[in-house]
Amino acid sequence: MLLRRCPAAAGAGVVAALTVTSAPTTGWCTGGSCVLLGFVLVPLVLLAAVLLAWAVLGLARVRPAWPVALAGPLVVLSLTTTLLGSVWTWPLAVYVVVVAACYVLAALVTSAALSRAWRVALGSPVVVLFGWGVLLPLLVPGL
Repeated sequence: MLLRRCPAAAGAGVVAALTVTSAPTTGWCTGGSCVLLGFVLVPLVLLAAVLLAWAVLGLARVRPAWPVALAGPLVVLSLTTTLLGSVWTWPLAVYVVVVAACYVLAALVTSAALSRAWRVALGSPVVVLFGWGVLLPLLVPGL
């Protein structure tokens, strides 16, 4: 089960990474429209990445595919906001490999083939990093 789940998750991560990097990032913002663009474009790009990852996992017959497709971006967000720094300055190949590895971690954490202890051991650092790098700056601005 893991022999199919992990490579399929890596492939879904590659598709998701290429989806996010294909979104236009320059030349769209003028004044107050940047805020509106951020509230509209960013969720749409993330939704497209999740849906494409879900489709790739479904085609690879990973069942259920939706936990990996939803957890993958959260793992990527957790690692990039805390440990990895500014990923937008990295070469595309390195970014794609990091995203693929994050999707593999999401596939392992959501797999029923691993014992609960292993899933908790693999998922706990991601939860802590998500709280530290994503939720804490939102709850306590200027931290």
